[in-house]
Amino acid sequence: MMYLLSPEGREALRTVVGRPMLYAFDFDGTLAKISPDRESVTLTRSIHEWLTELAKRAPCAVISGRALSDLASRVNGAVPYLIGNHGLESPLTPPVTLLLADGICAGWRGAIKGELAPQLANLGIDVEDKRYSLTLHYRKREEEDRIRPALLAILTRLSPAPRLIIGKQSINLLPPEKGGKGAAALALMRHLRQPAFFFIGDDETDEDAFALTDGLAMGVRVGQHAESRAKFYIKHQGEIEDVLRFLIHRLDRTPDARAQ
Repeated sequence: MMYLLSPEGREALRTVVGRPMLYAFDFDGTLAKISPDRESVTLTRSIHEWLTELAKRAPCAVISGRALSDLASRVNGAVPYLIGNHGLESPLTPPVTLLLADGICAGWRGAIKGELAPQLANLGIDVEDKRYSLTLHYRKREEEDRIRPALLAILTRLSPAPRLIIGKQSINLLPPEKGGKGAAALALMRHLRQPAFFFIGDDETDEDAFALTDGLAMGVRVGQHAESRAKFYIKHQGEIEDVLRFLIHRLDRTPDARAQ
């Protein structure tokens, strides 16, 4: 992986930004800092302003694991395109797909609140219900090696078997063969008639976007990770403002002293 804000990384970014494309961003851990309190997460004022400015210059989207209604209030109009539930809840998603997802998740909710409830409680699992998907959170990071295998074993009892996406101290349950940030970004790119897209995210839920060979102009991961399929990285979430600023100055063809 190449550090995006190195001289070589900036040069690669200059080349990419020189052509039309969709700019897509993950939310938690990318545009906003991760917090143990999910309800408190929001964009800083400066990130909101830079993101708003970028959206004036190019098509921009935020693609998140959060439910769309939850995401919208946190992005607060900074970009015109929002996609929630790991790509499932998109303006392009057929209503019948959401209806089927809702029914599947209702069945899972029943099992999780019923027969599986004692085992999940024993593991200290917090269930986040996003209607079209579920996320199971566990906060004991030091016990991750014990909790995750036990949780995965419990989830094999769900029917139909969910599509599982491993997150940071969490496991996301999506209806089988549905969702995915990469597919959602690609569909929006084509809908907007853009030839390519840029995507930046921070964990395993973003890897299906980084793995795309069709359409992805540049994939950037927050935090270097040896097994990531992203070719570029930034060191931490705090550098996202530098990336946004660089993109805007490049699109405007104006110099940025901090980009030298």
